[in-house]
Amino acid sequence: MSEAEVCPRCSAHFSAREALVSSGVGLTQTVFSGKDVQLKVRCPHCLHIFSASTLRLFGFLSANGLRWVVVGILVLCVVLANYLPAH
Repeated sequence: MSEAEVCPRCSAHFSAREALVSSGVGLTQTVFSGKDVQLKVRCPHCLHIFSASTLRLFGFLSANGLRWVVVGILVLCVVLANYLPAH
């Protein structure tokens, strides 16, 4: 599945997966510090770096959506660990 991205600077069309520069959070950030955890792409024509609007993780999740899925799974694990009886 190839997501077509359009550069806001030069209007070039390119594959977002092949132009992926960075994803998720940086080394100095945590997953909770930034509100806009984004997938960055670089235009192969003008080398402009911007946040991808069409790129999805696992085919349907945005970067912020993945953050909330991970937080939800962690909360569910803590709740189940506290309320399920021990053997």
